[in-house]
Amino acid sequence: MKLFSFALAIRLVLFGIYSLAILPGQVQTTSAAEPAPAAVHYTGRWDFSDKTTPWCAWQGSSFQTSFRGTGLKAAIRSDREDYLRVIVDGDQRSTRKIKLEPGRRRYQLVANLTTGLHCVEVVKETYGGESRMYLERLSVTDGKLVPTQRPERRLKIQFYGDSNLAGHSLEHEKNNGGLEFTGCHFTCAGITARMLDAEYQNVSVGGARILGRANSVLSFYDKLDFYHDEPKWQFTKFPVDICVVNIGANNVGQSDKTSIINDYLTLLSAIRQAHPHAHIVVMNGFGWDRDEPANYTQEVVNKLADKNMSRVVFPWLFNEWHGCEYDHAGMARVLCDHLSTINPDWKPVREMDVVDGYGKDGDVANGSFEQVAPLGGFGWRYFQDGITRVHSPEQSPAGEWFLRIPEGSETHQPNPAHSAQRCTFHFQLRSADKGQATIRVEFRDQQYRNEIKDSAKDFKIQAGAQWLEHSVSVQSPAPTGDQSHDVWQIILRIIANEGTIDIDNVKLTSPNEKRDPAASTGANIPSVRKLKIK
Repeated sequence: MKLFSFALAIRLVLFGIYSLAILPGQVQTTSAAEPAPAAVHYTGRWDFSDKTTPWCAWQGSSFQTSFRGTGLKAAIRSDREDYLRVIVDGDQRSTRKIKLEPGRRRYQLVANLTTGLHCVEVVKETYGGESRMYLERLSVTDGKLVPTQRPERRLKIQFYGDSNLAGHSLEHEKNNGGLEFTGCHFTCAGITARMLDAEYQNVSVGGARILGRANSVLSFYDKLDFYHDEPKWQFTKFPVDICVVNIGANNVGQSDKTSIINDYLTLLSAIRQAHPHAHIVVMNGFGWDRDEPANYTQEVVNKLADKNMSRVVFPWLFNEWHGCEYDHAGMARVLCDHLSTINPDWKPVREMDVVDGYGKDGDVANGSFEQVAPLGGFGWRYFQDGITRVHSPEQSPAGEWFLRIPEGSETHQPNPAHSAQRCTFHFQLRSADKGQATIRVEFRDQQYRNEIKDSAKDFKIQAGAQWLEHSVSVQSPAPTGDQSHDVWQIILRIIANEGTIDIDNVKLTSPNEKRDPAASTGANIPSVRKLKIK
């Protein structure tokens, strides 16, 4: 087993990517114009003031190494409990989480690999409190580290946000805020970065506001560590192309609109100084509160008159206060769609690696149940209540999978909707028990928990042993004259009243309003309600 001590050598590479460059028994030297191959490459906000032990604090920070061998261990010191995610040879579908315990410990990152060249990336998934993670040593089983050139990415992106971007409840559909359900790699930030082939930093904190308190973006955007004012982060180490600011939800109910707008102006001015050449995107969810900032963030952008700034909004389809992995995938698609209108060179170069939980082109998401997110969810809530995807290419009428709903259970999915809209759901049902299902269609207004009175429609369907096609059609409520009380969301529920119900090939057809292009250019838009996902 070969050991690699971080006391051997350190070199700092430009653009905030740090590399420990070694060869066995010596330090390699090279010209600045031709960086040396390195044993370990770092992304995120790392500190190298102690050259024997680099440390990081923020979620999303990572290190990457290549080696020839069958396994890899790391000696890591952590101030408190946190979690890491290990990605082997770029396989995003087979990652694993490792729990960090307080103190210095040795962790088996990977084991029992085939002998050969492997690449391992280790991502700090959580920021569980006043804690730093110190990387002290790597050891290879049956081999050695292989110095490589630093991976070159197309773009650099900075994210600032609150608990949603920090990945709270990312791996739990029902808003469980436990650290074990928190993550970063499969947040909107991580998914977007991989789609765009970008390096990224995710500087986000639960409960954060715009400014005016210790826990505000203005108070921590320039820190290496949330809990300490020094050392400060040097922005020149990571000159970003794009800066995404997803903040404001925690200000609602604490300040009035005028105060919140002024807070945005102060924060965005400071962020512009920190990122003078970046395109800044003000990003917010819409459809969760009548006073949500998405109502007026375009006004904020207009006041700043910054030609390199825009805003984008995504539909709040979480059901709870935090999105899980497939919700973040939907957010990432909205953000990537927006960025591609800002700069054609910013179009995604990779498919997203998490199932998209947002319907597209007026349809439902994952209506044939073919895809699943790493947490086990698949865009239809709640898999934790016993509904299951069944793999049976011979029996599925649309692909290889269908959904099985036990008696007394239900599944549902929300999607954006509009007033006075004809909506038709198509699906296939069967029941070995010749059971009965209820198809329920509900409508919500801008206050996402508020079901519009007398708008729900129930359809009872007797299912047989063979797959049969069915459809139900409803008209959404007419406009009220108050947009906040008009239709914002449609929810389809499938309830197994009697017997076990199998369902597949769910589709939604409805008039599809195109997104107002002003939402992508930063120009004035008359109403957030005219936005619709493409």
